[in-house]
Amino acid sequence: MTKNHIYLIALLALLSAGTVRAQAPAATPPTRIEPARIEGATAGGLRWLAEHQNREGADAGAWPVNNANYRPAIASLAGLAFLSNGHLPGTNTPYARTVAAALKYVAKSVTSDGYAGQGDKSGMYIHAINSLFVLSCYGMQSDAALDPELANWCRRSIDVILRAQQVSKSFTERGGWRYEPFLDQSDVSVTCWQLLVLHSARQAGFEVEQPVFNAALAYLNRAYVPLKGSVEKNEPAAGGYLYRPGFTQEPERPATALVLFIHSLFDAANEQRNQAALTYLRRYPLTWDGSQYGGYFYFSGFYMMQGMFQIGGAEWASFGPRMATLLLDHQSGDGSWPYPPNSLREDLQTTGPAYPVAMAVLMLSLDKQYLPMYQRQRRLYERTAATAAAEAPAATATTPAPPPVQPPVPKIPIPLPTTPDPTPVPPAAPEVPVVHEEPRGNDNQGGEGEEGEEQNKRAIGRPLF
Repeated sequence: MTKNHIYLIALLALLSAGTVRAQAPAATPPTRIEPARIEGATAGGLRWLAEHQNREGADAGAWPVNNANYRPAIASLAGLAFLSNGHLPGTNTPYARTVAAALKYVAKSVTSDGYAGQGDKSGMYIHAINSLFVLSCYGMQSDAALDPELANWCRRSIDVILRAQQVSKSFTERGGWRYEPFLDQSDVSVTCWQLLVLHSARQAGFEVEQPVFNAALAYLNRAYVPLKGSVEKNEPAAGGYLYRPGFTQEPERPATALVLFIHSLFDAANEQRNQAALTYLRRYPLTWDGSQYGGYFYFSGFYMMQGMFQIGGAEWASFGPRMATLLLDHQSGDGSWPYPPNSLREDLQTTGPAYPVAMAVLMLSLDKQYLPMYQRQRRLYERTAATAAAEAPAATATTPAPPPVQPPVPKIPIPLPTTPDPTPVPPAAPEVPVVHEEPRGNDNQGGEGEEGEEQNKRAIGRPLF
């Protein structure tokens, strides 16, 4: 598996921008899908995941993936799929033991200082996905006996992210994150993943200083570029987000969807930019074809669906049923999901058979709002819904009322260290690296690879032996 592939897992992906022409939208789907159909699809997906989880040996609790480095990330995504349907470890739910086994397996991938990406050059993706799973277990946990252990694990995982942001960087790169904790580079995708973790941490009751978010959001704002409309294509002016501000030149669909989602959580962007980003994404309507999304159908859909859900109103009423229809129409009889045609990066040999099942279940489970990261932000939703209702009353009148916003589970805040060790220990000599492709063919400017400045390295995730 290459960096491209973990980039899509962890969710893990970047689509090539400007190279795929927008396809004609499919026929208008129904404004509402029967809840029983969605419930049946998610139940089938969860049943398939439970039946295909490894039961014995060193990989007990994981799912089949060719590259051992990525098994914890797939196990975390599968675990999140169960959590998104209310199956918690330590409860009497049907899949409680399945989630507990996944959590136990994921725990083995974490070093003593909390880093979960050791041994892989794209480790911050793995770390973020693992952290989301653990934080979600903690934020939803009903077994008090597990809280202290989970809280300590969460605290150490969050500290890795906080320390990594403090690596000295140029102004353009400042505030963001990159593939590994000690690199002096940043990119929008990894940065959005870490922000999602930190948002989930706050939802679960942890305290994270506001300057951490301010610096990261400022980095994302530097990635915005306006786009002119096209008279020939009848396209209005729009705006999108670069993968790496200062290095890449064209906005990209997954990066734009990621930032739109993050902004919807933090209510951080102005309305004009949000609308411009939505206009850009509408140029690429949903289709069951991997090439439409550069080979990253599940990853792109995962973030676009969450962003539209947070925005709510007419946007969600239109986008949600269309994506759900695609997923429901292509589910296999055994409850699993296949990879779409032309999925050049999401395929069985790279991410394994459990990946599309977990991603599809996660997308179909948004409305339940069980996961901390799924909880709709009331202030943003009410503002946007009111605006949408005024602009399109006919569209919203036929849309079922959204479920009530669920407040985060109250927890006693746990202080988090926000400064690195004043006397960091240099990292141990790395293992012989596995050769990975870059996640973007055009992301080779400004120097790639792992040759970050030695003084910027931190003793995060160093080998224990």
